[in-house]
Amino acid sequence: MMLKTSISPFRGSALATSSVFSQKLSSVLVKARGPIHLKASKIKMELSITRPDDWHLHLRDGELLEAVVSHSSHHFGRAIIMPNLKPPITTTAAAMAYRQSILKALPENSDFTPLMTLYLTDTTSPNEIKLARESGVVYAVKLYPAGATTNSQDGVTDLFGKCLPVLEEMVRQNMPLLVHGEVTSPDVDVFDREKVFIDTVLFPLLKKLPQLKVVMEHITTMEAAEFVESCDDRFVAATVTPQHLVLNRNSLFQGGLQPHNYCLPVLKREIHRMPFNLCFSLILLLEIHPFCFSKNV
Repeated sequence: MMLKTSISPFRGSALATSSVFSQKLSSVLVKARGPIHLKASKIKMELSITRPDDWHLHLRDGELLEAVVSHSSHHFGRAIIMPNLKPPITTTAAAMAYRQSILKALPENSDFTPLMTLYLTDTTSPNEIKLARESGVVYAVKLYPAGATTNSQDGVTDLFGKCLPVLEEMVRQNMPLLVHGEVTSPDVDVFDREKVFIDTVLFPLLKKLPQLKVVMEHITTMEAAEFVESCDDRFVAATVTPQHLVLNRNSLFQGGLQPHNYCLPVLKREIHRMPFNLCFSLILLLEIHPFCFSKNV
């Protein structure tokens, strides 16, 4: 299946003029799953890609699941399913049951594949990671620092003190850790929480477990992009969400308070969204999950 979209050329922007971007994009196009074809003209550029995957999908459950899954399955072939339900998906058995609910809600003849994840808690056991790998349907474990985002109240309160044996088992099982990368201390400014997480949690974690596969999800800052770029791309990657490519934190307040532009992680300064960082984020997005979620893993 091929998908096509038309986008305006980036005339005069860092995207158009950066030789670094051109070199990286060429590398990414070679690595991507399936063919990518570009056609450029003075009016538009047409991008054709294979059917994409969604690497961060909230389907929720109940009526919301029914409403969202038909839309997602129409556009995407596979998706990493987020586990922060109420109650959260903390066990392999719960993930398998949730998967059946998703499959049951799919439109007839859909070939959409949900890739399940577990919700990491202070009491997750190493044996649960073994069960997850043996299931054949659980592909990753999600780290929510307790209190960081929606339905994260059951998340991790002490990653190094309570979860280290689980993380070590994840290395042995080649199971990726998906990270909501923000600290939750009230002493840290909300706009600095991602950077502080990198300095105080992620960097020490990768130093302790350099072979742990980590995906820093929905990155929002230049520091996060630079950190991921500095790491070994066999073990560390990132995802980006659309609002962080097109909006900055001014969008929260222009014309009055704009609640629909508030989504965690919160929008950041323009310096984190400016054109060169946008293309840098695009490169990260295109290079992401094949190392984590290929059919051979």
